[in-house]
Amino acid sequence: MGREFRCCQRWPFGVNYKEEDCTVIETLLEQQRADRVAAIPILIIDDEPSILEGLQEFLEDEGYDVHLARNGSEGLKIFDEVRPDLVLTDLRMPGISGMEVIQQIKAANPQAVVIVITGYGSLDAALAAIRLSVFDFISKPIDLDHLKETLENACHGLSARHNFQQELEAQREQLALARLCLNGYQDKMAEVESLALAGQHLAGILHNLISPLSYIMGQAQMLRMLYPGVDRLEKIENQAVRMEKIISTILAKLKHSQSRGTELLQLNEILKEEVLFLEAYPFFKHEVSTCLDLAPDLPEFEGIAADFSQLFGNLLRNAVEALQGQPLRQLSITSRHKEYEICISVHDSGTGILEHLHERIFQPFYSTKTSKEGITGRSGTGLGLYSCRQLVLQYGGYIEVMSQLGQGTSFIVHFPRTCKKPS
Repeated sequence: MGREFRCCQRWPFGVNYKEEDCTVIETLLEQQRADRVAAIPILIIDDEPSILEGLQEFLEDEGYDVHLARNGSEGLKIFDEVRPDLVLTDLRMPGISGMEVIQQIKAANPQAVVIVITGYGSLDAALAAIRLSVFDFISKPIDLDHLKETLENACHGLSARHNFQQELEAQREQLALARLCLNGYQDKMAEVESLALAGQHLAGILHNLISPLSYIMGQAQMLRMLYPGVDRLEKIENQAVRMEKIISTILAKLKHSQSRGTELLQLNEILKEEVLFLEAYPFFKHEVSTCLDLAPDLPEFEGIAADFSQLFGNLLRNAVEALQGQPLRQLSITSRHKEYEICISVHDSGTGILEHLHERIFQPFYSTKTSKEGITGRSGTGLGLYSCRQLVLQYGGYIEVMSQLGQGTSFIVHFPRTCKKPS
């Protein structure tokens, strides 16, 4: 005599199989259970032991983590402990009814999928269950194919909802980041407006200094003619000429910053102006050795002067700040041109940049110098290199970084000989 075996794939309850068949089937099912990695938790609430037993075997073989409850109170307790997303519940049970169970489950987790299994038909009960957003109804005796299809549909819905929630959470994170960036930009815009106002005052002050400086230069020249043997008069005149050049450079930079018209530019001259502008900082003037190796026949480049002043200024300031605290403080600036492109290189003898940061340093608000002040007395904002890349891209070029620890860093800007005008 063979023992009774309730198989759970597609066979109905209560079918008898030979013992040798049972052994083969049990072995296969055990292998399937071992192969499953993550079982989906499901709670079954029913007061009929045979239903619980049969559904447990069937659903475990389908890959579910099955939890059983013989009444509503026990089901609610298990639900609080396990928090399953799938619940199968009868409507008519002793004690707490199935409708009350559904109400409390939905109150605890509105996203839980509830499937009603019932042995009697009642339009009022069905309507009440629908109002509680049950997923589907399964009638007794249970059609396992129908149950399997219903559960698969429920799992697909849960998976889609989970993916949607993940995407929603990712969008929320992006929105939070965008808000932080916006706040940062607003702070920077307020700072820029303040600097623009200060620049206007500075332009007026420098313009007013030209007249007394011209007088000093004229008097120094006259005194040199009257007293040619006095060496200090020549030094006074040279320093006055130098002051005039610095003032002219600053005024030109301020003028460029206000002009957005395109023109043919001498990139070498803009580089020289930015280097001279840096001499206002004592660290650069007295402690940094600067080498300019500029191609004398560098072709003119059509663009907006303010863009290139900002580009070269950012690269030079970064390079100088990388030299602070270094035993060797050398800054090299080169310009070259080939048949199809113009290359500008800024190299410093600083500590270098780790390779995995080469791309990250061009991201907005990322800075490697937030813990210390730069040559201007302010810490890094993380927008300098980002704005440099954006400016270069506007002209159809690209910027690359070459750096090794202990060997310094080079930023090389490549522009096409036939430039792409910025939009």
